Amino acid sequence: MKFSVFSTGSVVKTPMTGHKTDILIYGAGIAGLWLFHALKRAGYDVLLLEKNAIGGGQSIASQGIIHSGLKYTLAGQVSELAKSISAMPDVWRAALNGTGAVDLSPAKQNISSQHLLIPPGLMGGLIKTISKKVLGTGAEEVPLEKWPREFSLSGFEGSLIHMDEPVLDVPAVIRALAEPYKNSIRQSDGTEIESKLTIYTAAAGNYEIAQTNSHDSELETQTRPLLMGLIKPAPFPLYAHFVGTSDKPAATVTTHKDKDGTLVWYVGGAVAERAKEAIANELYKDIQKSFAKYMPTVDLSNIEWSSLPIDRIEGKSKTGDWLPDTPTIHEIDNTFYCWPTKLTFAPMLSDALVHRIKKFGVEPSNAQTDWSFLPEVDYAEAPWNNAQWTKEN
Repeated sequence: MKFSVFSTGSVVKTPMTGHKTDILIYGAGIAGLWLFHALKRAGYDVLLLEKNAIGGGQSIASQGIIHSGLKYTLAGQVSELAKSISAMPDVWRAALNGTGAVDLSPAKQNISSQHLLIPPGLMGGLIKTISKKVLGTGAEEVPLEKWPREFSLSGFEGSLIHMDEPVLDVPAVIRALAEPYKNSIRQSDGTEIESKLTIYTAAAGNYEIAQTNSHDSELETQTRPLLMGLIKPAPFPLYAHFVGTSDKPAATVTTHKDKDGTLVWYVGGAVAERAKEAIANELYKDIQKSFAKYMPTVDLSNIEWSSLPIDRIEGKSKTGDWLPDTPTIHEIDNTFYCWPTKLTFAPMLSDALVHRIKKFGVEPSNAQTDWSFLPEVDYAEAPWNNAQWTKEN
């Protein structure tokens, strides 16, 4: 597995106070929660501090897809990293079964697999060949007579590929990681905490924190905006990639339930790759065009829609690799600034950090500090529960 790891030599002075812990983590997104949960299970005394809400920001806005390397192999980019990513679904399944480094058994999958919709033509045939060659049994064509009913009735013409990529219920995953040790997830009130190691997994907040701590030498980040689409009531559950001619699907659709139980389609992929300040109804028009091309008989005339602007913040690769979104660790003595980039990579980032923790000689104290004197922090709300819906085109 490959990571972007950058180090500088400045010295971090940890303030001496009466409040001590083995490891201090800032940022209760999926990356911070996964690491926190794994370390707590291993016997470390860990405090996880969150400024806003548990699982907020990029984590709660995730579609919940555990990628198997499809995004990269579709572009013909076959590498050791792509192969390591293809192992990620099994890592997450082990966690869901309660046999992994973290225990996600209280959570659930929305669905265990997805589909690729590949239109007919030379490019579609090439992509299908690449997918099957690289991903092996994770990608297999579904015979026409075995197509699920919603695809048979959708007007789709082309190849339907079964993909072994689970889609998770992200709010449930967040709670499964947090609940067993929630007393140790708190809001910072300015109290100084002494720790052997400090780890920042705050995504958008990392760079500003690094600047404040004078840790930003040689640290670069990149922002990749999205304007995600939401549609309700969704006519049926759909978990699909509309394969286009680039390294990104033309659209990626996952299905979720809002607080009233209404089905919601959450739409990303190339159609969402635009400035978050872009005109929202232009996004919806492009989503309509995608459905008209791939699933032309699906009726979207009586639905509500909304949009969700997102800034994806990640460490910028210094290696010049073609793949920009690898887990990144910026290390300065006993302080780490980390970006997993995608939900899928959270276990990879956690494993790398656990390795570095051991390298520092920090052993589990098996202590369980009572952090109840710090303010509690609530869970983030799923975006489809707070969306502003409209029927206007």
